[in-house]
Amino acid sequence: MAVQLLCGRLQTLVARQPKRMWSPVFAQPHTKDKMSNHSPITTSQKGEYVARQVSNDCIDFSVGQPSPALLPLQALVTAASHRLGSPDAELLLQYGPRQGYRSFRQSLSNFLSERYGVAVHPEHLMVTAGVSHGLGLAVSRLSQPGDIIVVEQPTYFLVTPIFRDNHLTVVPVRTDENGMVVDELEGWLQEHPSHRPRLVYTIPVHNNPRGTTLPPARRRHLMRLAAEYDFYVLADEVYQLLTFAHHGSGDRRRGGEDHDSAEGTKDRTSKSISVPDAVPPLSSGSAVDDDDASPSTAAPEPIPGPLRCYEDCDPRVSRVVSLGSFSKMLAPALRLGWLECSNPDVMERCRADGVISSGGCIAQLATGLAHSALELGLQASHLDGTVRPQLAARCTALVSGLKRHLPPGCWSPSSLVEPRGGYFVWLELLDGIDSRQLLSLAEQNQGVRFTPGPVCGGGVANCLRLAFSFYNEQELEEGARRLGAAVREYIGLQQRQQQQLQQ
Repeated sequence: MAVQLLCGRLQTLVARQPKRMWSPVFAQPHTKDKMSNHSPITTSQKGEYVARQVSNDCIDFSVGQPSPALLPLQALVTAASHRLGSPDAELLLQYGPRQGYRSFRQSLSNFLSERYGVAVHPEHLMVTAGVSHGLGLAVSRLSQPGDIIVVEQPTYFLVTPIFRDNHLTVVPVRTDENGMVVDELEGWLQEHPSHRPRLVYTIPVHNNPRGTTLPPARRRHLMRLAAEYDFYVLADEVYQLLTFAHHGSGDRRRGGEDHDSAEGTKDRTSKSISVPDAVPPLSSGSAVDDDDASPSTAAPEPIPGPLRCYEDCDPRVSRVVSLGSFSKMLAPALRLGWLECSNPDVMERCRADGVISSGGCIAQLATGLAHSALELGLQASHLDGTVRPQLAARCTALVSGLKRHLPPGCWSPSSLVEPRGGYFVWLELLDGIDSRQLLSLAEQNQGVRFTPGPVCGGGVANCLRLAFSFYNEQELEEGARRLGAAVREYIGLQQRQQQQLQQ
């Protein structure tokens, strides 16, 4: 009862604040004494080039961007010199083919085939200006105003406006520690004949914000529902290639194990490819077969391959539209990504988009730079030598720091799972801790920020999203310490207010 009264009082305090995002509840401006024990932060980004200004007076876990120190400037200088010095380079500055020029798509398909462990055909790829553009393109070409799109809850918080702009009705479906709860989606579909979505949007691997990966059984189930109820699945697979090296990625396809995809019965492309791991390991050494490993030493299951591998149909009637991007594995400013679909009707609809019909390839010059990065091995070197190992180390640093610095009893160890790839950690605190109120206190008194759960497309109030991509390991440790101090201060305030209520 006391907790309910306290929460009501805190909500009243929030309501009294001026209307602004995440208005302060408890916090007073931090004093020099409170901040004097903070370790210095060197990572920042300021200036006219960047959309997000990040100062070094606060550790901002809401920044889901690559660290400026890890952006491959020299590699792109080399790629630009190579491409612009090639024969007929002046034609790269012309309007490009709608789908992207073929030799680039061939290089990209080779790269993806090796990484995914399944063949990717160049004719199934179309150049986009990143995942956001690809989503907008697919939604506009595959739906009409008033159609239903099912979206995971919580989800990437900036995606909903894309669906609203296309006048779609957004229906949430719950997620858990394994991603979308597909059984609940099926129950909703069966509940009423009007429950017929045109689209389902999912981030099936290293999910934003929860860091979860949809298991093979749920992937098959989702694709069976897509076939039965005739909807398209928009698979945001931007993190597929950001699996940490010690976890592997894609279907390993050992003797047909876990191989319930269309590859088993129909050749999805002109040529099959066999690769033991979609993401090659960083260090050499023989792999241990899962069947031979003892329970105590068995490696975790490999990260599943792309969602379309779990679709049991003729590829020409595929209902999966996969979206990928160079933003996370090369540089966001390239504004370059791809859409993959083996369904020729879907591809034709996308090529017929009015903007692309008028302007041609949406990212012609960036395509040329990425093409050289692929051809020269710069992309593979950066991804395997910098991006993936740095993300893995940073993820471990953050999770370890949280375990050290969070006050005992305010969180459940079972709820803090170290992601196997991607950018984000999802932290669940005890009921009664409101992450929006905690943010106000943490920012003002401890110099640390994060994304509250409710901001993430309907996440619960006691959860928060923490990005580990922007800061180095020492800064992540310091950020975890500051967050722990903020939680401790929040709980102390709660206890004092409870005592006042009981008097």
